[in-house]
Formats: sequence, C-alpha cells, structure tokens
Amino acid sequence: MDYQGQKLSENLFYYIIILFGSIGWIYGYFLQDFTYVFYSWSVGVAISVVLCVPDWPIYNKHPIKWLESIPDRDESDDESEAETKKTK
Repeated sequence: MDYQGQKLSENLFYYIIILFGSIGWIYGYFLQDFTYVFYSWSVGVAISVVLCVPDWPIYNKHPIKWLESIPDRDESDDESEAETKKTK
C-alpha cells in the first residue's frame, strides 16, 4: 500500500463510520432505541474493515520508486580470502 492508498483507506474508513453512525443515530432517535445506533455502527465497522484492511489493488496505484541497491562490500570476506591465498 502506498502513501496515497493509506490516505484513501483512512478517509474511506472515516466516511463509512460517520455515515453509518449518523444514519443509525437518526433512525434510533426517532424510534427512541439506542440499539439501532449500535447495530448501524457495527455494520459500518464491518464494511469498513472489509474495504480498508486488506491491501486491495486500488490502494497501490502510486507505487513508491525506491533507489537502486548498492552492492555491499564486506571487508571481513576480503580479509579471509587474502588469508586463504597466503596459506596456499
């Protein structure tokens, strides 16, 4: 997931939670029952988890361009090769 994908996922999560919570609050207010608010919020959380937690391809549209790797030169390997050449 790239940085723009993280931002999209987080915004999508917030909008879903706020939307379902608001609808549930309004519906629960008119029915005078708080359980509808909780049920609506729970459905919103479940939908947002399915949409936001997995690394869907929509979140990878702007891949990060990494620098090329530099070959690592280990001095201890060079010294051990020099010692083996001296003993031969």
